[in-house]
Amino acid sequence: MNRYPQQRGELVQSATSDGWTVYEPETDSLHVLNDSARAIWELCDGETSPSEMAHAISELTGLEFERAQSEVTETLRRLSDLKLVSD
Repeated sequence: MNRYPQQRGELVQSATSDGWTVYEPETDSLHVLNDSARAIWELCDGETSPSEMAHAISELTGLEFERAQSEVTETLRRLSDLKLVSD
C-alpha cells in the first residue's frame, strides 16, 4: 500500500440504508461504503499516511490505536482491491 493513499472515484452525496455510494468511473462501478470505510476513504488525500489515519480514527472514536490501525489497514486493502484508492 502506498504511504499516502489517494482517493479514486467520486462520492455520490447520498446515504443509502447500507452506507454511502462511491462511483468509480474507470470501471463504471458503484460501491457502497459504511460510515467507517467512508471516513477512511475521505482521509485518502495523498498527504495522510495510514498511521495518521489510525490516529485520527482513534481520537474521534475512542478506539484503541492498535485496533484503529488494524481497521485502517484492512479497509485500505479492500478499497485498493476495489480500485477506490491508488496504491
